[in-house]
This record gives sequence, structure tokens and C-alpha cells, in this order.
Amino acid sequence: MVVKVLAPTRLLAEAADVLAEVRDDVVVVGAAALEVALAEQNSAVITPTRDIDVVVPVANVAEVIARLEAADMHRSDVDHERSFTWIRGDLKVQLVRSFHPFPKGPAKALPANPVFGMVASPVHQVTIAFADEPGEPRLHCANTACILALKQAAFGRTRPPDSMPVERDYHDAYVLISAVPDTLLADFGRAEHEVRARGMDAIEQLAAGNEATAAAARQMVRLRVATSQRSAEATVRRAANRARRLLAPPA
Repeated sequence: MVVKVLAPTRLLAEAADVLAEVRDDVVVVGAAALEVALAEQNSAVITPTRDIDVVVPVANVAEVIARLEAADMHRSDVDHERSFTWIRGDLKVQLVRSFHPFPKGPAKALPANPVFGMVASPVHQVTIAFADEPGEPRLHCANTACILALKQAAFGRTRPPDSMPVERDYHDAYVLISAVPDTLLADFGRAEHEVRARGMDAIEQLAAGNEATAAAARQMVRLRVATSQRSAEATVRRAANRARRLLAPPA
């Protein structure tokens, strides 16, 4: 088991407390997992979030929801997310699941995607502990290789309810390959085929100079870490080409 000790954000610490009794049944993905992956890279700039996205096996959905509601979390009032989102103050926990042909009960309402099945393998996870109790595991998160693969699967998605393209996925992939290449290399070495294949495809798209490159660069300009679209695209392509050389299997 890979254990990473970090000083958590307040929301991550709250989520760990809420999910403590079902910790081994869930895996954190999305922006919170990205924050964990980049925790030691203070220079990495990503889009802030208050969402904690959690993959839950179908068989455990009812129990996890019960834990959320026992912790005084309530369903979101926003129509398009009410069936899978629980809120308490600033904390927002969103449940998702991998595909199942016959989901029952509350699992039927959760967003499902076969790619979430990638996080079930322990080799695609990192267990985190907090600095005040470094010997106490608190949450399981997708590791860098798995996050990159999930980002690749999300390339091209749109945001409800206005169907606007979500460009931060491309930028998040760029940040991973540029900020934590050594960790990514180690995680790739343990990863299963789908994670490696999706991760390499994300890198190839970022290196190609097409829409993925442009989308990542636009997000860099929005976050004010690049002064122009042209310079940002050049930065993305350089990082992707370095990652390709680092991670590509030997010829």
C-alpha cells in the first residue's frame, strides 16, 4: 500500500471524517484527488473546487449514503445533481459508480461510467494520511496515472445544464505531466493496460497541437499562468513531449 502523508485542506479533512466508517469502500477521484497528487507542488495552479468526487461500488451505495446523511449532509437543491450530491456548508460530496447491468436502490440514480472501474484496482490508488496522525490512513485516492487516464476519458465532456465544454480536464492533464513526472513514472510502472493506454493517449493529444493543446492553453491563460495563447500552447507541447519520452515503452 502506497501511503502519502500531507497537510489536508479543510474540506478534504471534513470529507475524511464524514467517510471514515466507509473509507475502504470508496475512492476519491476528480479535483480532490488532483489536489492530493499535487500537494507538494506549491507552484502548480489548478482550478479551485469544493467538490469531493467519490467512486462507490454498487453494493455499497446505500451504506455510503447513510453515512453522509448521518453526518448531517443533505441532498443538493440543484435539479441536475440532486440524485448524486450531498452538501454540508462548503463541503460537497458527489457519488459516482462504475457500470453495473442491474443496479438497485439508490445506486440506479448515480452517474455511471465504465472508466470508473479503473480506480478499483489497488495499484491505481494512493492511501493518504494527515500530518497530525501520519500512521492513520484516512482516504484512498486515485493515483497520478489513474487521474491522467480518467482525465483522458473526460476529454470533450460538457457541463450541465448549459452544455459548455469543460476545458479544465485538458489543463489538469497538462499539470500532472509537468508537475509530478517522477511520481507519474512510478505509478505508470505499476499500472494496468487501460490506465497506461489512456494516459499515453492524453499525452499524445496534448503534444499534437490540436484541440487538446489549445484547450489546455486557454485554461492556462484564464488562470493567468501564461500571457498568451501561443506561448501557452508551446509550453503544453513541450511538457507533453517530455512526458512522452519519459513514459513511452522502450522500442
